[in-house]
Amino acid sequence: MSYLILPFMLYVISLFTDSPHGKDFKISCSTCHSSKGWTLDKEIYAFDHSSTKLPLLGQHKEVNCKLCHPTLVFEDAKSKSECVNCHTDIHSQTVGQDCNKCHDNNSWLVNNITQIHQQNRFPLLGVHTMTECQKCHLSESLHRYDVLGVECIDCHRDNFMSATKPNHVASNFSTECSQCHYLYAYEWGGAGFNHSFFPLTLGHANIDCARCHINGNYNISPDCYSCHQADYNSTTNPVHVGSCYPTNCKLCHTTNPGWSPVSFQHDAQYFPISSGKHSGISCNQCHTNSADCSVFSCIDCHEHNQSEMNNEHNGESGYSYTSSACYRCHPRGTGD
Repeated sequence: MSYLILPFMLYVISLFTDSPHGKDFKISCSTCHSSKGWTLDKEIYAFDHSSTKLPLLGQHKEVNCKLCHPTLVFEDAKSKSECVNCHTDIHSQTVGQDCNKCHDNNSWLVNNITQIHQQNRFPLLGVHTMTECQKCHLSESLHRYDVLGVECIDCHRDNFMSATKPNHVASNFSTECSQCHYLYAYEWGGAGFNHSFFPLTLGHANIDCARCHINGNYNISPDCYSCHQADYNSTTNPVHVGSCYPTNCKLCHTTNPGWSPVSFQHDAQYFPISSGKHSGISCNQCHTNSADCSVFSCIDCHEHNQSEMNNEHNGESGYSYTSSACYRCHPRGTGD
């Protein structure tokens, strides 16, 4: 009978002994343990962890219970469902305590850094999408991601200060690098330079920078005349110097090479010169008054129409362009 007494005594003692899982633990031992021993028997393990604040997903399914429950008093873990309760914050609180913002239960690796960055103050665009995090977020551990400035100069001050062609500091350039440098380029110069503040089209395309930026001077005027004064002074058809022609070249010209064709809308604003008898004549033939291009007289070219032999003009006066007297009989701009 002695072999029955010992198990009975152990049973009685267990009735008065607290469970190693806490005095209020109500779950049956058979949910996790079998007669093989007190070690967790995964063949019969039936506790539904989804009923807690931390469902076991991904790598958490493979973790030994004691790593999260070192005391085995499961009640102690009720208020410890946050990642930082078990995982050391190697980022030193620079990215918050919610690991799920960047990581998942399967791995610590982050494969969507660009998408995550879209949610903060500095979306990763262009070449920044391929830049290593540590190049911007410098730290001894390489795991701190302190909040940085969002202006170009915050990271590229050394580039700005050391630039010599041109010298950014001496030229008083803006520290907003994107005004000149293309965000999607992989270099600072060449194809990566954004000249949109003065579009390099047609005659301005593919010319050497030094032709405009003489002696390394990059702080120049965008006005046409500042570069094309010699062209203005040498023009003879019509003569520009000392005449009524403005120095704002864009009023008449495009950026086509050779200054031709001009963009001045003579047909629409005054009368047709692209067709009819006025087509192809020199500007100087009509615009004889260099002091005022808006004043000229039809009679200056067609004086024979006022001869005494031409009786149909008797009594007519005011043959000037401004009075438009000629237009009362002659179709505008035809010369007939």
